[in-house]
Amino acid sequence: MPEIKCHHGCSMSVGTDQWVATLTTTQMRYACQTMGKKIKAAEEAPKRTVWRVCRGGLCEANYREDEYEKAADHLLRIYKKRFMSEAADWIEKPRGHLNFERDLPHITPEHVSQIEYETEWFPAKL
Repeated sequence: MPEIKCHHGCSMSVGTDQWVATLTTTQMRYACQTMGKKIKAAEEAPKRTVWRVCRGGLCEANYREDEYEKAADHLLRIYKKRFMSEAADWIEKPRGHLNFERDLPHITPEHVSQIEYETEWFPAKL
């Protein structure tokens, strides 16, 4: 959510729709052009990798590009317990191989833009 600050130092969090509603037509055109340039630059910038440790349809943790070893350690910690449970279920009631594989813990790489990497995935802690 954007935060607006006045020249006195006061700040207020405001939703994007609320903020856009306060703009004049000229300001909206400028904002649109400026955002178009920023979006194009973000899309053309090199991508970063986020290592996602997932269990079934849930993501347990996200790791930075250079933390692939931590992601692997996390996967190893949770894999055996989950595999034992899934294997017992499989023996009792076999189901599709794809479903069995999807339910096991795994690492999924996510390719994201630099700005998403720094703001959404791993924002700087203040």
